[in-house]
This record gives sequence, structure tokens and C-alpha cells, in this order.
Amino acid sequence: MEIDRHQKHKSQAGMKSLPARTYIIRTLTANDVAFWGADAFVSVALALFVVSFIEGATILNVGVALMIHRVVGAFAAIPIGRWFDKHKGHLDEVWGLSIACMLGGFTYVLLSFSTAVWQLYVAMFFLGIFAVVNLASWRILFYSNVDSDQFGQTVGIYQTMYSFGIGLFLVIGGFTGERFGYDTVLLVGGLLMVFGSTLPLLIRGYFDEGNKSHRRSKRLK
Repeated sequence: MEIDRHQKHKSQAGMKSLPARTYIIRTLTANDVAFWGADAFVSVALALFVVSFIEGATILNVGVALMIHRVVGAFAAIPIGRWFDKHKGHLDEVWGLSIACMLGGFTYVLLSFSTAVWQLYVAMFFLGIFAVVNLASWRILFYSNVDSDQFGQTVGIYQTMYSFGIGLFLVIGGFTGERFGYDTVLLVGGLLMVFGSTLPLLIRGYFDEGNKSHRRSKRLK
């Protein structure tokens, strides 16, 4: 049965069996580690890549690019959140999460071949949007499936897995950059992010039935 995001956490979580909610939480945790781990993987070498591979680029251009990423995300956050609110059910969040991961990964892959500063700025513009879509959809899906009786423990386990995962990706990113080059870091990081986009699709079936019921109820009206 579909979860109504406007209900309290306890009633939301109670609408799915424990094994189902556990599977959803674990899958979302793996997806988050994959997306932000890949982002951390790239971040180790991003500035070095820009000044080494993009003609005429300086550390100032890196700062401007990162500013574009944050500012675009700030302006996009509220409209994206409202868009998710307008669509009943959580199937839109599942697809939003998957598509944001996939497009973010492809953007990093394309960025690894960039040679001009404007290409860096365009990439960061879109990465800012994809990051916000990821955050909004992931948080809605994750927190609506947490049992309120185990909220602290669940968040703690997630944070532990997330921190270990990010730390591991950072070290591997540094090793990859030193051994194979900074452009390879962006390429591999992008591919890792694309791989992470497949994980939300594993939980799509848990939300299909409720979404179909909502469409049937609309037709009856």
C-alpha cells in the first residue's frame, strides 16, 4: 500500500511490512553512498583537473564553478520540492532519484573530456540541479519509511555506512588520480554514479500498486 507523505512517520512506516521497509532503507542507503561517494571520489581531483586540463583555467574558475553549483541548487530547491508535493505517491521520487543519479554521472563523464572553462560552468549548472533532485527525492523516500520507534538507530546506522563509504571513496579517488590521472578520476566517478542510478529501480515495485490505485480513484471521480 502506498505511503502518504503527509502522515506522521509512525503511520507511514506502519503501512509496509518490516522486511519491505528494511529492504527499502538498505537500498536507499546504498544509493546514497554510491551517489555522494562518487561525488566525493571526483572532488579529490576536481580542482587539479580544472587547472591541468582546461586551457587558461585557474583556481578562481574552480571557485566560480562551485559557486554556480550551490547557487543553482539554492534556486532550484523550492520549485523541485513543490513539484514532488504536487504528485501523489512516491513513484515520482523513485524515478527522480534514479534519473538524477544517471544524468549526474553522465555529466561527470562529459566533464572529463572538457577543454574550456564555459564547459565547466555548464556542467556545474546541471550538477547543481541534479544534486537537489537527488536530495529531495531521497529524503522523502528514506524518512517516510523509517519506523519512529527505531528512528535514531536507523539514522545512526545510515550515517555510519555513509561515513565509511565516503571515506573509502575519497582514498580510492586520491589513489586513482595519482596513478591514472585526474581526468580518469572524473570518468570513473561518473560511471560509479551511473551505476548507482540502477539501485532506486530495485524498490520501484513497492510503490507501483499505490500509484495505480490513485490513478484508478481519479478515473472513478
